[in-house]
Amino acid sequence: MSPNASPNANPNPNANANGAVLLIDIGNTRLKWAWCEAASLEAPPTGALPVPWGAGGACGHEALPTLAADWRALADVGGVPRGVWISNVAGPVIAAEVDALLADAFGGPPAVHWARATASHGTLDNGYREPSQLGVDRWVGGIGARHHLPEGHLLIVTAGTATTIDVVLAPESSNGSNGTPARARFAGGMILPGLALMMGSLARNTAQLPAVEIGEAHAATAWADNTRDAIAAGCLAAQVGAIERAWDALNRRGPTRCLLSGGAREALAGALTLPFERHENLVLLGLSVMAAQQRAG
Repeated sequence: MSPNASPNANPNPNANANGAVLLIDIGNTRLKWAWCEAASLEAPPTGALPVPWGAGGACGHEALPTLAADWRALADVGGVPRGVWISNVAGPVIAAEVDALLADAFGGPPAVHWARATASHGTLDNGYREPSQLGVDRWVGGIGARHHLPEGHLLIVTAGTATTIDVVLAPESSNGSNGTPARARFAGGMILPGLALMMGSLARNTAQLPAVEIGEAHAATAWADNTRDAIAAGCLAAQVGAIERAWDALNRRGPTRCLLSGGAREALAGALTLPFERHENLVLLGLSVMAAQQRAG
């Protein structure tokens, strides 16, 4: 089923209505997934960022065919998942391949829910000028973070193929008008080339600069006495400078928490001077929130 099809089309009659859900984050270069049991989905928020799954993995797009066996093995133990929740920024070709993998793994696809950026979700409003143009991964990550951290402003940094820096504003008061819950707002953000993409572009587009690996950015200094370290220091400083500038602006508006996720998060973590909290995948966390809310509804 494509992302434009009905999200509940062709549910697998063998799906376990009380069982786990499969969460899938299809990024630009990798697919990340998590198998989340019902008990974890039902746990209440605690004011901290949980990791509500026990099994998970990741692979590049070229290795997607290997996933069917992994998912089938989990289903053999716990039953076919009652649903699959997917965020996809990689386009329809990868979406069709994932549909085929789900059918192969489970003998017919379970109910598949393709997340989309919408004008609102729960008490979170989408502040993008055209809400549907917001990247679904950014929107879903904001949903997960806001659900588990309902107070204060949030600066959400996801360091992947691109580095995104997003702002979720706190509700203006504890209660909205007429006793309705106050609403938070995904205010927007910034998109930069990711750290690896930034460093790689120098090697691809210059005659003499070397290719630098992302691991070399861990030890980058403020300035360097050799070309490799100079590239690592410069690209890391550009990333960190954008994050800290956004932090300064948001923190002036009130208490702010910075959340750091994505595959390159450790490289950025070593250079940031502001307080932050790591999470392995806020998109998967947001999908788990959406799955739990759909079940409760």
